[in-house]
Amino acid sequence: MTTIRVARTYDATAITDLCGELGYPATRAQIVSRLAAIEADPRDCVLVAEDASGTVAGWLHVAIRTSLTDGSCAEIRALVVAASTRGKGLGSALLRAAEAWAHALGCEGMRVRSRVEREGAHRFYERAGFVRAKTQAVFGKEAR
Repeated sequence: MTTIRVARTYDATAITDLCGELGYPATRAQIVSRLAAIEADPRDCVLVAEDASGTVAGWLHVAIRTSLTDGSCAEIRALVVAASTRGKGLGSALLRAAEAWAHALGCEGMRVRSRVEREGAHRFYERAGFVRAKTQAVFGKEAR
């Protein structure tokens, strides 16, 4: 049985390990700090999935974003499930919980961005009813 719940600071080690699997390494201290900031914002939520043994085997970060062009929409900022438990429904359970959270906050839709090379993730989202809306380039710049 999978349990979905809101992430807490004591989940930081598991979340840190899963960040590494996703290709975004972080330290436990960074995750604790980030979780605190997310927890303080009612328009942000990190959910964790515990497998049958009670181990955190996945997490999802969802946030409400308001745009002048699109209105209010929930955006999945990240979703990762441990490679050893993929295909067992944890990702789908996290997605359903995020959709319920967003709906309760009045969001009319969900959005997710996924890197071009993550074709398995693309198929996962399409099976969940997401439709590819556009392709874009993302630019970044370090703060000075």
